[in-house]
Amino acid sequence: MKIVEKRRVCGKVIAEPRLFVERKAGAFLISGVKKAILLFLVLFLTWQVLYFVALIFPTLNEYWLFAYLAVFAVAVCFFVLDKQRLRDLGFTKPKAWRYIAVGFVFAVVYNVYWAAVGASIFSTGSIQVIQHGIFSVPYNLLFALIVGVVEETSFRGYILRNLNTAFSSTKAIIYSSILFGLYHLSLVGVFWSTTSGLETVSYWTLVVLAAVLIGFFLGHFYMSTEQTTIGTITYHSSSIFLESLVPFGLATSWLNGHLLSTTVYIMFIPILILLGRKGWLSNTNR
Repeated sequence: MKIVEKRRVCGKVIAEPRLFVERKAGAFLISGVKKAILLFLVLFLTWQVLYFVALIFPTLNEYWLFAYLAVFAVAVCFFVLDKQRLRDLGFTKPKAWRYIAVGFVFAVVYNVYWAAVGASIFSTGSIQVIQHGIFSVPYNLLFALIVGVVEETSFRGYILRNLNTAFSSTKAIIYSSILFGLYHLSLVGVFWSTTSGLETVSYWTLVVLAAVLIGFFLGHFYMSTEQTTIGTITYHSSSIFLESLVPFGLATSWLNGHLLSTTVYIMFIPILILLGRKGWLSNTNR
């Protein structure tokens, strides 16, 4: 049996056969996939509990920041138990300001597109009143930051990174995007819906598909920026905050137009590729 690896243990050189090395590598790959799925299940089940609590106490629907803080706490506990460092989760410095700039510009373009498409095609009526009074701006800013940090460190910095140990970048992006889409599914919203079965299925199908498309873009962004989450967090948080300044009812209709309004992400992918070729990004896709 051919020897492929030697290592020193207690002063002695130990030679390991290829088969043993391959088995260890295979176990590592499976472990990465299991970790990715485990975190997804933890976050998904956490949200289902929160959705059920909100069903019992409807007033909580106005303060989703606290729900995201709970999810943030769960994610942090998971990372601590798994001994994850900030660097592991994508908080690295190379080209940080450049990635922040690219993420913010993408967020601005998305919101301009969303408002323009929504206002002209999918308007659902009157402008909504911003809640939380004078605290609306800091509240929405904190909300956007928490959402961006939680979802990007979890789905790009952890789940996508671990899936990439077993699959190619493209497959890992696709699989993580599917998980990101399912993550936005509310079982309470499905089984306790007051609308017809067809309307409920249509609504949640569009929500999941839209999230999958968004996750696909964010996955490419993450892989194209040296696997850092700085750019994706900037985009995610900035887009949510800017979105809070656009009346949602005017911007789009969830049931009829949300999926189409996210088609801008299809245009973002070629732009990422172009930026990588121009040297603005470090394309590490395999």
